[in-house]
Amino acid sequence: MSGITAAALTLIGAIALLNLVLTLAMIRRLRSQSAGHTGPADATAETDVLPAKGFAVGKLAQADLATGRHTVIMITPSCPPCRTMLGTLASNADSYATDALVCVVGTAEELGPIAERLPGYQTIAISEQLAESVFRVRGFPAVLSIEDGVVTRADHELAVRV
Repeated sequence: MSGITAAALTLIGAIALLNLVLTLAMIRRLRSQSAGHTGPADATAETDVLPAKGFAVGKLAQADLATGRHTVIMITPSCPPCRTMLGTLASNADSYATDALVCVVGTAEELGPIAERLPGYQTIAISEQLAESVFRVRGFPAVLSIEDGVVTRADHELAVRV
């Protein structure tokens, strides 16, 4: 075997080995992304936008959530899913209004038109900062089921009631 043939075979072997190593690295990377990496060094981790079950809700001057069952619905006037939820609330007032507190995340001026559409509901305006500090909510719409001041369910959709 000549020196050129041996060099060519060595080069082909090195390229095949490099290809194998890169393929295995890519598979490992795809598996870790699909499984959802939860380590502290994960730079892509996002903060939770809804509170976890068991979170004790803070105090609100406008409503006593410390006792009993309550549904807190948080919407913003500018978000399309919130407007859809507003329509659902308006058309189903008999099933949701009994224990629901609708928090409009915005100003008192933004609360007015929404409160007019929801006459059977208790409605208040809160700031985004208050929504984050009292309820630990950063994404809207938010629907929290609260029992004796503790979150039992947190979602972006209304629970189906029959």
